[in-house]
Amino acid sequence: MEEQRSSSNILTVLLAVGLVVALVGLVALFVSARGDGSGSDVGGVTPPPGITAEPTRVVPTPEPGTPTAMVIAPAGVNVRTGPGTAYEVLLLAPLGAEGEIIGVSADRTWWVVRIPGAPNDQGWVAAEYVRAEDADAVPVVDAPPTPTPVATPTPTPTPAPNVTFTANRTTINAGEKATLSWSVENVKAVYMFPVGASPFDYPVTGEGSRDVQPGITTSYELRVINPDDSTGSHRIEITAVGGLTGGRWVLASYSTPTGGSKNALPGTQVTARFGADGSLTGSAGCNSYDGGFTGFDRTLRIHQLAVSQGFCDSPAGVMDQESTYVSLMRQANSFSISAGQLEVFDASGNRILVFNNG
Repeated sequence: MEEQRSSSNILTVLLAVGLVVALVGLVALFVSARGDGSGSDVGGVTPPPGITAEPTRVVPTPEPGTPTAMVIAPAGVNVRTGPGTAYEVLLLAPLGAEGEIIGVSADRTWWVVRIPGAPNDQGWVAAEYVRAEDADAVPVVDAPPTPTPVATPTPTPTPAPNVTFTANRTTINAGEKATLSWSVENVKAVYMFPVGASPFDYPVTGEGSRDVQPGITTSYELRVINPDDSTGSHRIEITAVGGLTGGRWVLASYSTPTGGSKNALPGTQVTARFGADGSLTGSAGCNSYDGGFTGFDRTLRIHQLAVSQGFCDSPAGVMDQESTYVSLMRQANSFSISAGQLEVFDASGNRILVFNNG
């Protein structure tokens, strides 16, 4: 008897579980979700975490014998507010879901199914993605007005950059000035600099002018950064006649360690010749030397200076002068030329060498 009662209880539990599963299957006929917006009537997208979905619409189970549509598309089908992909997606009906057919489009390519809470309590399903039963006599339903497409704003064209760069003169005598002027519109940034320098050290506004006094023939560049981050450049070359490369320079004086100035020793000739090719040659008073230089605008840098290894005992102090001269040449940072005189400065702006042209 105990075994019979136990078997009866187990059977009762199994029947109850089966009934619950069946009821759940009948209630969950359609799964609501927003469409993917791609225009396709198959499949859809579940809102990602953090995005609140619209309230779930429930499609009632068709009564027996009523016209029925069952989804046959493996990925499900979009149910829309009208017969076409231009209409809004109401929900996504999964494979196997069923709904009551209450109408059909005039061309019989879309079924109208009953969806309480939707506009007119109806939704439209593409006929090719469902299997219809008992639907031959359903009435033709007029399509809702086609939604007006949202016009895509015409992007405002980005104005083209407008750049003007001029010089009041392009040939000067060393020591004279030239004026560079510019006007720039529709760009992100502007730089005006001597070629050889870093442009980022020379930012300027969109309109302005600057006097330049190059001691050597120098190109000046106006560089702009366009709205799309591309660059544009405009150059003007200012020729300096009688500048740094204009002949031989003879040392007149040099600075001392105490900050004073000392004339070149009588009876010695310390010279420098700057070549247009960037070469540097001369006499240090006893020994000859050679090397190279970088010069633009008023910048002067000496590099790879090599001195011969002779010894002179006269006039007295010539070797000390030579050592000081070579050391000071290696410290050169900038220069200026005026009235046939070349002045060389160190990185602190101190005048360290003075030459006369001759």
